[in-house]
Amino acid sequence: MRKTNLKLAIILLMAFVMSCKSDKSESSNKFSATEIYKPIKVVSEGMEFQMKDTLEASWNTFKYQNKSNEVHFFLLEKLPEGIRIANYKNELIPPFKKATELLLEGKVDEGLKQFETIPTWFSKVKVSGGVGLISPNVVGESTFYLEPGIYAMECYVRMPNGMAHVYFGMLKEVIVTEQKSQLEPPKASVNLSVSSKEGIVLNDSITAGDHVFGVHFKDQTTYKTMLGHDANLVRLDDFALLDTLNNWINAADLNAFRSPAPKGLTFLGGINDLQTGATGYFKASLTPGNYAFISEVPNAKEKGLLKTFKVID
Repeated sequence: MRKTNLKLAIILLMAFVMSCKSDKSESSNKFSATEIYKPIKVVSEGMEFQMKDTLEASWNTFKYQNKSNEVHFFLLEKLPEGIRIANYKNELIPPFKKATELLLEGKVDEGLKQFETIPTWFSKVKVSGGVGLISPNVVGESTFYLEPGIYAMECYVRMPNGMAHVYFGMLKEVIVTEQKSQLEPPKASVNLSVSSKEGIVLNDSITAGDHVFGVHFKDQTTYKTMLGHDANLVRLDDFALLDTLNNWINAADLNAFRSPAPKGLTFLGGINDLQTGATGYFKASLTPGNYAFISEVPNAKEKGLLKTFKVID
């Protein structure tokens, strides 16, 4: 009887020890997952991106805090094999900057001539997402998938004089390693799609409160801006500002896309250019008012890439 009780006690003790080890292991795994799920912090206090240099492949969530007095965004561009940020700065920026200067001076032919010196590797750059336009003192949070590789991170909103922010320091190299994170995409509460043929399609009704927007890119194309379409969320003091918004966001017009943004418009983030078939996500907290989704393309309204909605109590 005593031997039986002793055996039972040993078995129970071993089970308890194994349970403790299992709990400890699960706790450790949960802690590791929590670390992985932390958003990547991005801060701009002026013309810069404060962010770590190296990320893991797979889904990544970026929390972008705009502490500056300018409207900003960031776009990640996957660079071709063998191209680094030094190539971007020394081979791509100079012709673009010189062209801008000449065009602003009214020297159109000379300005356009500069684009002939753009390096051939530029055609192989792959737009890969980013946080949409955010106004000063706004935080944008976006999630999208990143493949391993070297990326250029830039903002090309213009200064009041027409020169892009990227010329003044808003350019950073980001390395995405082969190691994959365990992060999964969030579940969207509102879904929309964007394409060059159908424009922005939104079928879900939107209520006040916190939302995760899922943005599906049915296609992607290149506009006069040399880039594609995206999805930006903006709050308008009045829908009478729609034409003002449509005109300001047209980066093909050198007199547009300049800071400060027009009064009455508050940009709340979004998803920057993604490839055909990709889906990105972003968070936003909405209060009653007037809103719109808009792509940063020429004549967005005519292309169906401006979609309004109203949030009521």
